[in-house]
Amino acid sequence: MGKESLIKSTTKSETAREQDTQSAANIHQSADSKTKTQAAQTTAASKKTAGKKPATKTKSTPRKKSPAKAKTAAAKKSAVKAKKTARKKAPTTSKSTVASKKSTPPKAKTPTKPASDGVAKEKQAAPEKKAQIPETPIPAAQLPPSEPPPPDPANRMMQFGLAGFALLVLLVIIASWMNTQDYYIKPGEGAIEIWQGKFAPMGEQLLMSIPGIPAPEPLKESYSKKEVYPIFYQYYLDKADTLLEVPGMPDFEGVKTYLNTAQSYATTSQMEKVVKSRLNAITRMVLLYKAEVAASKDTPEDLKTAISLYKEARGYAVDDGEAARIKRKIEAVDRRLDKLKAATALEKKEQKANN
Repeated sequence: MGKESLIKSTTKSETAREQDTQSAANIHQSADSKTKTQAAQTTAASKKTAGKKPATKTKSTPRKKSPAKAKTAAAKKSAVKAKKTARKKAPTTSKSTVASKKSTPPKAKTPTKPASDGVAKEKQAAPEKKAQIPETPIPAAQLPPSEPPPPDPANRMMQFGLAGFALLVLLVIIASWMNTQDYYIKPGEGAIEIWQGKFAPMGEQLLMSIPGIPAPEPLKESYSKKEVYPIFYQYYLDKADTLLEVPGMPDFEGVKTYLNTAQSYATTSQMEKVVKSRLNAITRMVLLYKAEVAASKDTPEDLKTAISLYKEARGYAVDDGEAARIKRKIEAVDRRLDKLKAATALEKKEQKANN
C-alpha cells in the first residue's frame, strides 16, 4: 500500500508541474494536488515508522510466538522488506518530489481561494481613477486685463485722415447752411429782385421779382430773413386785396391762397393776427353768401342747409355785434321753416279729408 501511495504521489506531483507550466489559470488545482501529495508523504512516513517498530521488537523479544502470531510476524517482515526494497529502488522518486517541492514557485504556497477573490485583489491592486471634474470657464470680467497691442502707424494715419475728411465735410455743410441765411436785393427795371444764397459755400439764386416796389436805400451787401420776409408778406397781402376789389363775385379761393402764402412769410405775431382775421372774414363771407342762396329757396331741405351755414358763419364773427346779427338771421329762417312745415302738414290733412 505504501508503494502505491508513493507512486500516486509522484504521478500527481508530475501532473501538477505540467499543469503549472501549461496555464496560470490552473494554479488552484495544482495547489490542491500538492497538498494531497504532502498528505500522502506524511501517511507514508507514518507507515515507515510503524513498520520499523515491530522489526526492532522482533529482534529484541526472544519469546516464542504462536503459529498465528508467527504468520503475522512473517507477513510484517515481508512487508518491511518490501518497503525497504521500495525505498532502495525509488530514491529518484523521492528526490524528484523534493526537487519538485523546491522548484515550485512561491505562488503554490499561497492558500487556494475562489476566483472571485483573485478578481477582487486585481481590482484592489488596480489604481483607482480619479473622477474628472469639469473645468468651469472663467468669466471675461475676472480675467486680468491683457496688454493692448502696439498701435499700427498705418492705421493711425488712416484714422487721422478719416477724421480730417469728416471735419472738412462738416465745415462745408456749416458754410452752405450759413450761405442760405443770406439774402440779396438787386434793383431792376420797375421792380426789385430778391436773391438767396444756395446751399453751397458760394453762389445765390433768384427767389422773386416784385414789380411796383422801390428798392430800399441804402442797399446792403446782404440782408437777413427778418428784413426780407416782410416784403414778401406785404406783396401777397396786396394781391389778396386786389382780388376782393374786383367787381362782381370775388374769387374767394384765390384770395385764401394769397392770404395763406402771406401768412407763411409773417415774422411777428401781429402779422399773423392780421392774416388770420382776413382769412376768417373771407370764410365768413363765403358761408354767409351760401346761406343767403339757400335761404332764398322755400324748401325745407334748403332752409335747413341755410340754418347750418349761418351757425358755422357765426363762429367766424369778428365781434359780438356781428354774431348777434347772424343769430337773428338764423331765427328768421327757423320761423320760416316752422311755417313751411305747418303748411305742408295742413295740406296733407286736406288731401286725406278729400280722399
